[in-house]
Amino acid sequence: MNIRICILMISCFILTETFGQGFYNRYSYRTKRHEITFGAGASSCLTDLGGGDEAARGFLWDIDLAKTNFTGNFSYVYNISSRFSIRSSLSFAQISGDDALTSEFYRNNRRLNFVTSLIEGAGIIEWEWIKARTGSRYNVRSPAGRYLGVKRGTGFGFYVFGGIGGVYFDPSGYDRFIDENGRSIGSGVKYKLRPLQTEGKSYNNIAICVPAGFGIKKAFNSQGGIKLEAGYRFTNTDYLDDVSDVYYDWENNGGSEAQITMSGTRSGHTWNYIGYAVDENGNPAPYPAEGTPDPTLTGLRPYRATYTHTEPGFQRGNPDNDDSYMFLTLSVYKKFTNRTKSYRTISVNRKRKVKASF
Repeated sequence: MNIRICILMISCFILTETFGQGFYNRYSYRTKRHEITFGAGASSCLTDLGGGDEAARGFLWDIDLAKTNFTGNFSYVYNISSRFSIRSSLSFAQISGDDALTSEFYRNNRRLNFVTSLIEGAGIIEWEWIKARTGSRYNVRSPAGRYLGVKRGTGFGFYVFGGIGGVYFDPSGYDRFIDENGRSIGSGVKYKLRPLQTEGKSYNNIAICVPAGFGIKKAFNSQGGIKLEAGYRFTNTDYLDDVSDVYYDWENNGGSEAQITMSGTRSGHTWNYIGYAVDENGNPAPYPAEGTPDPTLTGLRPYRATYTHTEPGFQRGNPDNDDSYMFLTLSVYKKFTNRTKSYRTISVNRKRKVKASF
């Protein structure tokens, strides 16, 4: 009999401690469901242009720190529980890339560049893995003996997020590149690239983006604080930089001077080729347009030709990898108190707790 009484008392104690601790904090988010955030920071991208000094390896290895740009954002957050919230955000940013900044031969030889503004709208779900808490000023205790707030309000919170949205972009490029002697070549004129159809086709300048990342949160008090957030944006387009597929021959397809120049076709370093104007059966065949007969060479109908690494049909970009971009932002947030239905719910629950404790 004594053992049963002890077990019952211990069980009541555990339940009291559990619900007593959870009661005072569990529903506090209901009084501050609404939150706004303003932030600014740095932006970068992973596209076909620019990048590291080695062959493209993808992901973060090819980020070009020299082309870091800016971003700014505004968000509205609705707290649906103590740890989960939904966020609608609007961001404005700029990203850019330039082949002149990489020493990897084939990318540097393209002599292409771009810059574009981004306007992004997204819906995001946040999960606050570690809560950012502030201390109780007077260390007030609950009837169960638990502090209503932590003794030291210096803890940082940690959260992860993911969502989906849309991004608008409109790349431009400069008729400007650095030649093999380090000289700046070109008129320096800035062109809108999408209307030029540099690869012989157009593309949509609105794409789907998938934001994902994490953040560190520091609450100054129950009303606000700051966030440091790193976010990566996957997209379903390969044209943030206007480069994706192969070189197009605008010169022989009625292209304008701007289309010929900004496509980059037949530009860059040259290399010499020795061939023979014969068919597969060894019979004489026409010399190619670029070929010059050279009787000093041995063999049947020999010729020399000078080519670039940017001939029509040669690889200009990599259509198998879509472009992406990322933000690193420092934000301030402000929560708004609503003392209506949610406050009364807490009060009702508190009364039930007091009655149950006697």
